[in-house]
Amino acid sequence: MEKLMLRELLKATGGTLLSGDEQAEKADRQETEILSVVTDSRKIIPGCVFFALSGERFDGHAYVSSALEKGAAGCIISRAPEKIRPDRFYILVKDTRRALGDLAHYYRKKHDVKVVGITGSVGKTTCREMIAAVLSRRFRIHSTKGNFNNDIGLPMTIFDLSGEDEIMVLEMGMNHPGEIRRLSEIAAPDIAVITNIGTAHIGILGSRENIFLSKKEIFDGMAPGTQAVLCGDDDYLPQIRQDPELSAAYQIAYAGQSELCDYRAADVHVEITGTEKAGEVRMNTVCTLTFPGREEPLELCIPAAGRHLIYPASLAAAVGSLLGMTAAEIREGIGAFAGQRMPCEKYGEILIFDDTYNASPESMKSSLEVLSCVPMPRKAAVLGDMLEQGEYAEKLHRETGAAAAQAGIDTLITVGPLSSFIADEARACGLADVRAFPERGSAADAVRQITRPGTAILFKASHGMALDKLAAISRETAGK
Repeated sequence: MEKLMLRELLKATGGTLLSGDEQAEKADRQETEILSVVTDSRKIIPGCVFFALSGERFDGHAYVSSALEKGAAGCIISRAPEKIRPDRFYILVKDTRRALGDLAHYYRKKHDVKVVGITGSVGKTTCREMIAAVLSRRFRIHSTKGNFNNDIGLPMTIFDLSGEDEIMVLEMGMNHPGEIRRLSEIAAPDIAVITNIGTAHIGILGSRENIFLSKKEIFDGMAPGTQAVLCGDDDYLPQIRQDPELSAAYQIAYAGQSELCDYRAADVHVEITGTEKAGEVRMNTVCTLTFPGREEPLELCIPAAGRHLIYPASLAAAVGSLLGMTAAEIREGIGAFAGQRMPCEKYGEILIFDDTYNASPESMKSSLEVLSCVPMPRKAAVLGDMLEQGEYAEKLHRETGAAAAQAGIDTLITVGPLSSFIADEARACGLADVRAFPERGSAADAVRQITRPGTAILFKASHGMALDKLAAISRETAGK
């Protein structure tokens, strides 16, 4: 973070300075330099300002004295303390959490930087990483780290911005209505990206329509004339271009595979690269992309497997194009994407995907989608229980069974009591070769039977199911 002056904190937060007894002393202290912003009293560094945030299970005001003792230059508070240290400043505000966002907005506006704001029900992180990979081919990028995408994490990401950064790529998450609006007000995006409108948080928001309205709040913090890139294959997002108010105020483009897309992917397929003998191999998703201002389609190679990856790739290409990047730079950036890859090993004409470290409903479906893309004559999945799903366990396992049937696999082996629901639903959805086993040991022979040339096999379950032992049996069989 670049230093701020105390007077800037007062201006940005609209707070009242509580410090010392004389007005002249207060005025002098407004020249105090602030070197960083801290919300965790355990991470105090000399010269920082400590924000006393409050939540349901914590109150930062209880740690103000400790923060000042450790070297904080001052604090932002919503309750005046009983005692005021004469050598520290205190800024009193109505809401410390809102003041944090207000200061982040001030700091963002202080820098000559373009901001790309990303929201959506799923795929935000992958999209953010791919956009950053593309833009870094030309620009100095500052991007959200981890899951810092709420009204605390996003401001803290902004405070890490330096004067050398040219573009900031920010992920925006939400649980409730109004949250995206607030994040957009803080970040003031120059380009908005919406990945899709799904069902995440539908239990809170009530319907996909309400989720759509909440995601659309990203426009509320954007200046007229700024730009947006949206997934054109989503069934809700095309409505934005049809909205006369939004289409008049913002430049809106679509990316995806449908005909309405300005940045349109086609000829999507997966390629396998690597050794012809035993060893780890890589799978790439390949497509062509047509977009405005370019006559010939651009060939893209995404260094990971999955047809779903063409969405973040096309959105990233669109953002790069809007920021003046060349086709070569965009292609290089997509090729440099370092997203998560599902471990894949090749043994002659057998592919083994050992993804047994953990499993959630979303990751199960994603792994099955990757398996469906593999250019192999036969595909088999060995799936085990997803643990810690509570009262939703049966429903979520049945949904996984339906996804397995829709993935076009040839054989499904399930392991564990909960996975029997996967098997039942897969059969109900038309998958013919389904074999259910109560525990790992009884499935060993079936795993040996499906491990034959021309087959791609996926192993996936929660770590506690120890399906890595079945994957080891498959490797041993393949290596003979």
